[in-house]
Amino acid sequence: MTDIANESHHDVVVVGAGPAGLVAAVQLARCGLDVLVLERRGDVSNSPRAVGVSLRQMEVFRGWGLEDELRAGSPDVDLALLETTTVADAGDGTRVAINLPDAAQSAVVSPTSSARVPQDHLERVLAGHLGRLPSAGLIRQAEVVDLEQDGAGARLDVRFGGSAETRRVSAAYVVAADGARSSIRSRLGVALLGPGRVMAGVSAEFHAPLWPLLAEHRYALYGIKSTEGAGVLIPAGPDDRWQFGVVLGPDDDAARVADRAAMERRIRAATGAPRMPLDIGRTSIFEAGAQVADRFSVGRVFLAGDAAHRVTPRGGNGLAMAVRDGLAIGWRLAWVLRGWAAPAFLQTYEQEMRPLAAVDVARAADPQGGCHAVVTEMLQDLGGRLPHAWVGPGATGSAPVSTLDLIGDGLTLLTAPDSPQWHSAATAHHHDVPVEAVALPRAVAYALGLIVPGSAMLVRPDAVPITRWWRVGDHPRGVTELDRAMSDLIGPGLTAVGPRALRPAEVVR
Repeated sequence: MTDIANESHHDVVVVGAGPAGLVAAVQLARCGLDVLVLERRGDVSNSPRAVGVSLRQMEVFRGWGLEDELRAGSPDVDLALLETTTVADAGDGTRVAINLPDAAQSAVVSPTSSARVPQDHLERVLAGHLGRLPSAGLIRQAEVVDLEQDGAGARLDVRFGGSAETRRVSAAYVVAADGARSSIRSRLGVALLGPGRVMAGVSAEFHAPLWPLLAEHRYALYGIKSTEGAGVLIPAGPDDRWQFGVVLGPDDDAARVADRAAMERRIRAATGAPRMPLDIGRTSIFEAGAQVADRFSVGRVFLAGDAAHRVTPRGGNGLAMAVRDGLAIGWRLAWVLRGWAAPAFLQTYEQEMRPLAAVDVARAADPQGGCHAVVTEMLQDLGGRLPHAWVGPGATGSAPVSTLDLIGDGLTLLTAPDSPQWHSAATAHHHDVPVEAVALPRAVAYALGLIVPGSAMLVRPDAVPITRWWRVGDHPRGVTELDRAMSDLIGPGLTAVGPRALRPAEVVR
């Protein structure tokens, strides 16, 4: 399906093979839809960039069967910060809790846990998974140079392999996940609201054998306090790859800090082992803003990831936002393209995701963004999804089953035992979205608050509950209640969404 010698048509074209684009494409392809990803870069970046997969992200990737592959590229560390004068002095350092739940905390609320997965490894795993899905295609060195759309669909003019010649690719819908400098966002005339610079810094990627020096002091972050080596040290893989970051003050000369020789001296001072082998790869100066797009969609084009919002590294939520966007637009497009919902249902992507993005942008702009309470951050990350409880041990040789594993591509109706009225209603409702009814074991039903016969909970494909019933006594009422809940979700009553200026408090606090 990636042969584009002539004009090709797809259900969805995704522009950008970063986390948001790949997640959206995987979500669509797992539903059997024809999706093509166009990526301007020739390969996955060799930079680790973001290095954290949150708890909710890992739940999604676990559901796709990718957890073990992701953890293979993750260092085994304590998800905390160690404040230390130098790496060599780690034994005298102070452990400081950050906004990440540890394995014990995660086990209370989830079937998995977060991990320090470098973004380039994440992208390779997602791209590999996408390549194994028969209805998906990924083409690299593909640059979108023009886009037009009408009521029938969208058409993109694309240059492939650096050629000056353009070819036409068309789709019913387009997901623009082409990064913070999104050319599609600019082409659509979508503005970014909020300050373009709230933080600046210098980062360096390097290889050095620091793990033997650290010994058992293995942490997600190291705050280096040495005057000559002050900065933040981050493991960027299970081997000897690292990141070192310096936040610039108002009077700092960025070019001087980023000078390779100066950065090498700083990193050697940070290690406390000046003769250690050190190979610095890339140094870069970055500026981070706190911005939200004034619209998340124009016609048949939907913005996702950094194309829709910019955040600082503070708090580490940029990657989580990208994955959340990809999932949110992916399942909605799948419903519309399958005929389960009218195109107007796609308005709910912006209605739901833009306010969430505004909150996260404000949190990332907060100087204390990385120091919020773990429980608060964990609940924010989980986003109100269905509570996890273990349902059963799983088949022989397979993983145990969580309530999260019961959720399908349509709607899932979780019921208390002895509730046949719901199971018959699941096949008798008057909507096109399929509903699968699952009777829970009694203890699991209790854990979800489904205490009496006739109680039930209706859940979306992203594991977010729509509604809950304390008790419904018979089949006719079950059908009526189910129809009402589904109408509330997919219409009627959807209203158009236009540009809205966010209040300052919604962007930066």
